[in-house]
Amino acid sequence: MKQSALLTAAALTLALSVSFPATAGRDAGIAAYKKNEFATALRELTPDAEAGDAKAQYYMGLLHGHGYGVPKNPAAAADWFRKAAEQGMAEAQFDLGHLYRRGEGVPQDDLKAVDWWQNAADQGDTFAQSSLAGMYLDGNGVEKSLIQAYKWTVLAEPRQPGQLVRWNWFSVRRIAKMMKPAELAKAQKLVKEWLRAQRK
Repeated sequence: MKQSALLTAAALTLALSVSFPATAGRDAGIAAYKKNEFATALRELTPDAEAGDAKAQYYMGLLHGHGYGVPKNPAAAADWFRKAAEQGMAEAQFDLGHLYRRGEGVPQDDLKAVDWWQNAADQGDTFAQSSLAGMYLDGNGVEKSLIQAYKWTVLAEPRQPGQLVRWNWFSVRRIAKMMKPAELAKAQKLVKEWLRAQRK
C-alpha cells in the first residue's frame, strides 16, 4: 500500500513537471536581458529555449541578432525567431519577416517577409501592420493595393507610441489622397470589419 502511494505521488509529480514546465530560467533570462546582462540572459534562456519555450526562443533570437553576449549571427537569430514564430508568437513573426525583407541570415525574400508580417499583423502587432502597409503601398511581395495599404496603416495607428502616431496619420492622409472615393470607402469598411472581428 505504501509503495503504491509512493508510486502514485511520484507519477503525479512527474506529470505536473511535464504539464507545467519551469519558467524561472526564462523569466530570469528576460530580466537579465532587460538589464543588459547578456551573458546571464544567454545562460538562463538557453535551456528553456532548447526545450521549446517560444518566449525564450524569441529572446535567444534577439541575443544572436544583435550580438549581445554572443557573436552577431543573423542566421542563428533567424532559426530562433522561426521556432518561436511557428508557435504563433507575433513578435518573432515580425522579426523573422524583417530578416527576410533585409536578407539577413536568410535569403532576401519579400514574399516570405509578407507572409510572416501578415501572420503578426493579424494578431494585432502594430510594427507588422505598418510594415505590411508599406509593402502594399510599394507592391513589394504583394500586388500593389492602396486599399490594403490604407487599412494596415490605419490599424497600426491607435497603438503606436507618440511620434509614430503622427507619422501614421500623415501616411493615412497621403494614401487617402491617392485613392478614388470607392476605394477609400472599401478600405474604411475593411478597417471596421477587422476591428469588429478582434472584439469577438
